[in-house]
Amino acid sequence: MRKTDAASIALAAWMLAVSSFMYILHAPNLKLFMAIVLVGFFIIVYTIHPVFSRPGYMRNMRRMTIASTALFGLLVALRVLELNEYWSL
Repeated sequence: MRKTDAASIALAAWMLAVSSFMYILHAPNLKLFMAIVLVGFFIIVYTIHPVFSRPGYMRNMRRMTIASTALFGLLVALRVLELNEYWSL
């Protein structure tokens, strides 16, 4: 099994585990789910990143990482704005 195949299986397992824990804890917040899934994605990308070579799929992986980082930053910013509105009452 190649690293990319193992990474996709690990990401799917991570997403299923996160969604089941959120269901058990009665936390149906999509922003929280996306933030936790993106953390798992970053960890998986870090573990499959080759050290001494640069395969072709890494270019697309870097684009995906940049897009995911932007999405994660947006989610954090929206959460900070929500907390700011909540505490400014």
